Amino acid sequence: MLQLGGNRAYLYETQTYSKLFSDIEIVIEKNPEKIFTLVTRIPARRLLEQLDLSELDTYWMTEQDGHNAIKPNFSSIHSIMGQSTNHTSERLVVIEGLELITDTIGPDQLLAEVAMFVDKLPSYNASCILCVDLLSLPVEIVAKLKFILDALDFSDEKIDVNIFEDETFTEPSILPGENMEYELGEDGNPRLVYLSKLPRIGFSNNILVKRILQWRRMGLDVSEIEPALKYQENDAYELYKSVEEKVRRAVDLDRFINSNSKSINASDLATDIFRLRQLTGLDELEKKYYESAN
Repeated sequence: MLQLGGNRAYLYETQTYSKLFSDIEIVIEKNPEKIFTLVTRIPARRLLEQLDLSELDTYWMTEQDGHNAIKPNFSSIHSIMGQSTNHTSERLVVIEGLELITDTIGPDQLLAEVAMFVDKLPSYNASCILCVDLLSLPVEIVAKLKFILDALDFSDEKIDVNIFEDETFTEPSILPGENMEYELGEDGNPRLVYLSKLPRIGFSNNILVKRILQWRRMGLDVSEIEPALKYQENDAYELYKSVEEKVRRAVDLDRFINSNSKSINASDLATDIFRLRQLTGLDELEKKYYESAN
């Protein structure tokens, strides 16, 4: 079990943002008693496409001024940690963007700042996950970081979801919480993929949030379903089914358009792929492509 805490510091090797956000979801799922804080170079408006922000405090690491913006230095991180200390519940802070700090102070000073930050964790009643692309740092600095910090291993971890598969559904599918690897389409955006239908048994607000995030990561505009997060479960599920059907039609269209892209005008290709990701004009697009193919 990936249960973290005890005022400890962990090293996470950043590979892609998609995997990082998926792993953050796992950490939140496995440590429900913790208070979560995320410090990242990604602004909140873009984080909304990747994470359920209701479960964590977020700070934007940037030189710009703005809401919840902090400068790329450890002094700013110490400041927010000191202001948010909770002596009854341990905080788990995920810090992404050490490369930005390194650009300013250099790798040797980064190492010193990390060591001082780790020493202060007990006074903050916090543990931390420091995320960094190890290839961006000198080998000797990486070796010392690995000595100071505990390594995280997500290889055997998955988010627990209590849902039952529809036995009649046989299309390739991905469950909420599973890592998704995306193939790029002709427009450079992620190709749409089939996801498992969510049956009524086991359906919950938490499962719906994860499905919405999966759809967003594929580039789909699913704002239509967001009000369902405040509905009673039966009503929420009915709206989910309506949007699910639109998404499946969009996936079918996306596959058809990409497989026949060489015979489609470039302007039409870009426009129609954009429209289907907005889940608008699906009737018109199906008529345009499916009838012309017959």
